[in-house]
Amino acid sequence: MNRADLILRDKLALDRTVLANQRTLLSYIKTGIFFMSTAIGTFYLQKNEHIGFLEWSLISVGVICFVLGIVIYWRMRNRINKLYE
Repeated sequence: MNRADLILRDKLALDRTVLANQRTLLSYIKTGIFFMSTAIGTFYLQKNEHIGFLEWSLISVGVICFVLGIVIYWRMRNRINKLYE
């Protein structure tokens, strides 16, 4: 199916799907930033010279959220492009 062959309703549905995919990526990024900023905040509140287990775990969860969001975004983007090109 070609994008030019779609009727207006289907084009708008495709645009909504693309925007929802971008919104999902942004929410994963926001969650990752939240976890990493929480790790930095707890590090400064404890006033230790080394980073503890809690901080490392929060940083790793934040990085995992970043990577997972990017992977999910690219996979869905490729599926959408395969269907309508």
